Amino acid sequence: MSQMKLNRRTAIVNLVKSKRQVTIAELSREFGVTEETIRKDLQELSEQGKLLRTFGGAAIREYGTERPLDQRTIQNLSEKQKIAKAALSLINEGNLLVLDAGSTVSVLAKILPQNSNIVVLTNSLEITNILSSKQGISVICTGGRLREKSMSLQGILAENAIAAFNAEKAFISCSAVDVNLGVMDSNEGEARIKQKMIDIAREVYLLADSSKIGGIAHITTCPISRITGIVTDDSISARTVQALETAGVQVITGK
Repeated sequence: MSQMKLNRRTAIVNLVKSKRQVTIAELSREFGVTEETIRKDLQELSEQGKLLRTFGGAAIREYGTERPLDQRTIQNLSEKQKIAKAALSLINEGNLLVLDAGSTVSVLAKILPQNSNIVVLTNSLEITNILSSKQGISVICTGGRLREKSMSLQGILAENAIAAFNAEKAFISCSAVDVNLGVMDSNEGEARIKQKMIDIAREVYLLADSSKIGGIAHITTCPISRITGIVTDDSISARTVQALETAGVQVITGK
C-alpha cells in the first residue's frame, strides 16, 4: 500500500471518530479523490474493524452496542434487500425453516412468496407479524421472554421450543463475523437462541452485509465452521471471499 493511501485511510478513520458519521461524497471532497476510491477505502477499513460501513458512507464502530430493530432495518437497506433476494434462492417449496430476529432476516421474510408450502419457526415477533398475512406459510412462534429492543423472544421457553424441532435450513444474523473469531453477537440471549437454531438445522446460512465482516463483538455465537454459507453483498473483497471459502464456507453475493 502506498504511503499516500495509508495516510488518507488514517485520516478517514480520524475524521469518522471526530464526526461520528460521514458520507462518501463528503470524504471525496475532503481528500480530492473519486467516490469509487473512497468506497474502496471504506470497505477495507470496515473489514479491518476500524469503522462501520453504512449506506452512502461510514460511522464510528461502537463495539458491544446494538441499535433497536427499526434503526437496524433501515441501515444498509439496499444491501439487505440484495442479500434477502439471494437467500430466497436457497429456499425450496416445502422447506422447514428457522429464522432469527435479525433485521436482514426480517427483510427475507417480507419477500417469501405466498403459497410456498413452507413452515417457519421463529423467535421474532416482527417476522411472525410479517408472515401472518401470507397464505400458504405455516408460522410457529417460540414463545418466551420479550426483548423489546429486537422484538425477539428469548429465555428457556424459546430455547426449549426450538430444540423440539428439526429444520432443513436456518437463516441467522450477527453483529460481526470473522474467519478466525467466528460468528459474533452483542447480546448473550440472542447468541443462545442462535446456537439452538444452528443445532437443529441441516444447513446454516448467515445473512450479513459486508460491513460486518472483519468486525468484532464480545460474544461468540459459533465458530465459522458451523456455517454452511454466508450471504452478503457484492462489496465483499476478493481476499475475504478466498479466506471464507478456504475455511469451508460458501459465499453467496446478492446483486
